[in-house]
This record gives sequence, structure tokens and C-alpha cells, in this order.
Amino acid sequence: MTSFTAIAFILLLALWALPLLLGFLSGRAYREGRGRVALGLFLFGVFLGFLARPRPLGLFFLLLGLLLGYGRLR
Repeated sequence: MTSFTAIAFILLLALWALPLLLGFLSGRAYREGRGRVALGLFLFGVFLGFLARPRPLGLFFLLLGLLLGYGRLR
């Protein structure tokens, strides 16, 4: 049986990783010319960024993912 702490840690990691992933996908979508898709992904990432504790970290991961996604294509 897993402890409550382990389950809470996994959920916290997911709350931190999702804004990063959504920011990355939003940056890629915006770069490809899909503005409405990028806006939807960005807004959902902002929502999840506000859910993550501490809040500045969740929003930082969102902006980091956005910059990584909008960066140069290889």
C-alpha cells in the first residue's frame, strides 16, 4: 500500500509538469499559426499554474515551456 505522502508527491509533480507541457505545446501551436489553439492551451496552462503550489513556480514553468516551445525549430 502506498502512503498518502507518495500519492501527494506524484500529484504535485503532475501539477508542475502540466503547465510546462501546455506552455510548450502552446508555443509550438502559435509558431505554426494556430492562434486559437495556442490561446486555449495557454489559458488552461495558466489555470493549472494557479493550482500548483507555490504559485510562482507553476507560472514560471508555464512561461519556461512557452519560451521553449516558441524557440528555434531544429
